[in-house]
Amino acid sequence: MKVIIQSPYGIDKEIQNVESLNAFLSNGYPISILSNHAPLIGQISAGVLKYRISKIDHTIPVSDSILFVRDNLVRILATRTHSPDN
Repeated sequence: MKVIIQSPYGIDKEIQNVESLNAFLSNGYPISILSNHAPLIGQISAGVLKYRISKIDHTIPVSDSILFVRDNLVRILATRTHSPDN
């Protein structure tokens, strides 16, 4: 699946071949997104997104964001941009 992190300034990060994505919803509950996930819209809390590519875990910090999932595309609309730490 593909993950796109986008701010008001445009696309900040595009990640290909993601096997799984983990984040925390605004209510504090964790969510895991896998390939072929059902369509979903949710609000995620500021923190760290964890994702896996080729069985290797990576992280990227995000601000409070809106998450859209559809057709193996995860789009994260963030209020601020961050640089990846991995």
